[in-house]
Amino acid sequence: MTSSLQQGIDAAKSGMMEQALVHLKDAIVEEPENANVWVWLSAIIEDEEKQVIFLKKALEIDPSNRPAQRGLAFIERKKYIPPKPGEKLSDYTKPIGVFKTPTQAAANVAASAHADRPAPQPQPVAVNPQPVAAPQPVSAPATRRPWLDILLYGLTLTVFIIIGILIGTTLLNVEIPFLSRPTPVLVTQPPSEGVFALNEGLYAEMKLFDLLPDTEEGIPQLKNRQPTIVINNFFATLDRLQFIDEKGELVPYMATQAENKIQMLEPAQELIPGRYCLVLKFNPEETKALYWCLKVID
Repeated sequence: MTSSLQQGIDAAKSGMMEQALVHLKDAIVEEPENANVWVWLSAIIEDEEKQVIFLKKALEIDPSNRPAQRGLAFIERKKYIPPKPGEKLSDYTKPIGVFKTPTQAAANVAASAHADRPAPQPQPVAVNPQPVAAPQPVSAPATRRPWLDILLYGLTLTVFIIIGILIGTTLLNVEIPFLSRPTPVLVTQPPSEGVFALNEGLYAEMKLFDLLPDTEEGIPQLKNRQPTIVINNFFATLDRLQFIDEKGELVPYMATQAENKIQMLEPAQELIPGRYCLVLKFNPEETKALYWCLKVID
């Protein structure tokens, strides 16, 4: 017998959201400790307050549930960055796949009904014989010049060599001087979405502040004078980030793009002891910003 959860999933994917909600409410009774039930519930309702409650419930059951983590990150981002037209929570939780709208579901039913009809039989068509034109004389092909053949062959060979080099550097991650640097590969992936200080192979999460913090809580303390900051956050892009010291002065840094859209930042030179913050400003003319901080100690 199909479970209520599966029935709810099938109904949601067919665009029947009210029926899906009925099945998923039954699934709560049948499987209250199944995190997927709560993730699916959050994806088919519009009440953001309930979405947060359901996603947090999913994380209580399964703290490593990635769809729930992405869903809460999307809701948090909406407080600072307006969502794109048509952007919704299920684009980030994606428990199974993209939902069909009721219009799409009706279109699929109509297409299926049309497919069941027998194909029309071809009707005989009378053909009037036409006189066949006399063949035209074929002109002799133009003589090609040898030097042109050699030039075309050389250009073709050069293109294939360049394509081969690009494919090789992509698959093997080999650095070639006249090409861009290979994508860095992290030995271990960040444990979740967020911003982290990478210290001796371990990730220390840098807490998010909406004001410049006046506390040490949530601020990693490192002895490394040139720490690597790993950014696994879809809205904290390098082109909008600044790195500042305690006096608010800019600190130069080197930035690279790693695999899986993870970004890495490293100070251009060794830091002196003190607190340093990564700053994300939504508008250069506004003072409102987000802060992730670390502290370099002796």
